[in-house]
Amino acid sequence: MLRPMVRRNAVLAAVVALSGALSGCVYATAGVKTFTIEPLAPVGAAGPIEDLRPSATEVAYARTTARVVFKRRDGERTTRFVSADAREGYALCLRAGGQFALLVFQRRVFDTAISQAADDTAILRSAADTAVCRSAGDWTRV
Repeated sequence: MLRPMVRRNAVLAAVVALSGALSGCVYATAGVKTFTIEPLAPVGAAGPIEDLRPSATEVAYARTTARVVFKRRDGERTTRFVSADAREGYALCLRAGGQFALLVFQRRVFDTAISQAADDTAILRSAADTAVCRSAGDWTRV
């Protein structure tokens, strides 16, 4: 009588241990990359951030953001990044109807899309944050 009970308890303990191991504590990417980080230039050869042009993905992101922020009005963006401080990220100015927004990418994006998991872009709208946009020179349609 004791032997079947011990066997049942051993099986139950194994099931509990297995379910604990497979309960979501295991992280797997299944080979899916969320984003890549690529060097922009060799060390010592990087120019000012204003000389960098946004990638096609960053332009598409700016276009979509402008449509949402400015409620589908026709907007413009700066042709180059405007932030001079790399610690703050890579910033593009957006404008429409006298309103401005500053779109700050934390890192350069070269993939075909930005996944929700990797999206850490900030959209700033206050007058103090967008002051750099009022003096920006090169604008193009989004």
